[in-house]
Amino acid sequence: MFLEKESVVRDGLLHDNETSLPQVYTAGVDDLPTRVLTGCERADVAVVGAGLTGLSAALHAARLGMKVAVVEANGIGTGASGRSFGQVVPYLKHEPGHALKLFGETLGERLVTAAASGPDFVFELVKTYQIACEAVQGGLIFAAHSSEGLERLKQRAAFWRKRGLTVDILDRDETSQAIGGGDYPGALLDHRGGTLNSFAFTVGLARAAAANGVGLFCRSPAEAIRRHDASSWELKTGSGTLIADKILVCTNAYRNDLAPGVGAHVLPIRVHQVASEPLRAEIASTILPGGRALTDTRRLPSGVRLTRDGRLVVTIEGPLFSSGGGNIGHASARIAGLFPHLGRVTWQSSWSGWIDMAPDQYPRIIEAAPGIMVGLGLSGRGLALGPLIGRDLARLCAGAHYRELAFPVVGPQDGPRWPMGAKAIAGAAALQRRWMDRVDLWNERRWGRIPSASQREIHRHAAN
Repeated sequence: MFLEKESVVRDGLLHDNETSLPQVYTAGVDDLPTRVLTGCERADVAVVGAGLTGLSAALHAARLGMKVAVVEANGIGTGASGRSFGQVVPYLKHEPGHALKLFGETLGERLVTAAASGPDFVFELVKTYQIACEAVQGGLIFAAHSSEGLERLKQRAAFWRKRGLTVDILDRDETSQAIGGGDYPGALLDHRGGTLNSFAFTVGLARAAAANGVGLFCRSPAEAIRRHDASSWELKTGSGTLIADKILVCTNAYRNDLAPGVGAHVLPIRVHQVASEPLRAEIASTILPGGRALTDTRRLPSGVRLTRDGRLVVTIEGPLFSSGGGNIGHASARIAGLFPHLGRVTWQSSWSGWIDMAPDQYPRIIEAAPGIMVGLGLSGRGLALGPLIGRDLARLCAGAHYRELAFPVVGPQDGPRWPMGAKAIAGAAALQRRWMDRVDLWNERRWGRIPSASQREIHRHAAN
């Protein structure tokens, strides 16, 4: 239920084996001693889930003087936190103006500003706690797959420049030089972002939490939450009980039935990655210099980055809800288009994990009951937003008012909820996005740009 299997390439196909995490991330990361929860323990705050959200909440609550215990069904970082593509992004899923319109100037501004600060917050955690996770805050490249995409990137750059930030728009030649290949019409280079090994970062955050007195209980799946008395809750695991004044459910996509009324707020969606064998050093040095990651304005996965040991990591298409590996042909075609000089790339392994997609793709904190809070809806931005929302959860436990937080706090019946048949809706939307991406590319080749709606109407009438 909680572990995804890694996949390996054999005979050109992806096959599952019994290893649970990508070795490209776990290699060289020392195990962290934990124990199974047995008997009855007492804490001020109980955290369910040892991923980035839960560990950040635990660390910051401990730093605020609370006694904290974390229970985890499997091991540290075995969910989405340890499987992430690895880029730390200073954006929400939507453009800033969308958040300001949806949430209003005050809350929208807090949310946009928090997301913008996410990379600095993450890399400061890395520095403060000396986490060895291949962290590089060298910027992120967002390339335009079309002229229309480039206009959107220019609008994004203008928004941040008005706020005094350095966000560069690159022309075609500058983009090709920054990537080491490709033929994009332009790109946005945001110097705030960066990359890291997400599993190593998660384990490092767990070490920091443990060093600050947090109890870490792995192989201790939470089974139920019930009232203990008027001021505290009882969290039952398979072999023990944890009594706490506050319970923070930080399982994101991996468990949504512990807190009442929360399940419909997120839809678990699988995301797939593939990693190559290490490239030769002289070749690797020409690709994405400076440790930057590349994504583009297409609607479907487009991420490419290079690990410290010279492996290409690529986000790929794959089943959204069912078992099965991702589309290795997508990775091969993507790299061949970007870096034709590489020739054939050998893919060594592939893996997937679940992200918690909110209906509107915005993160929220849900107060499921007095003293039970859930952070969710990170919607694919978990490397930055997970630690941030964890910090807000800790602040809530310390008595902070909602107005002091970056993220909106709602009740279980508030906020957008997925309707019945959400999987079918999401699947159809993915097919539509794939089709629209292909139409964009076709229009670029035919017209030299994506025609506007009025221009398309003129051409349609002319054809008739």
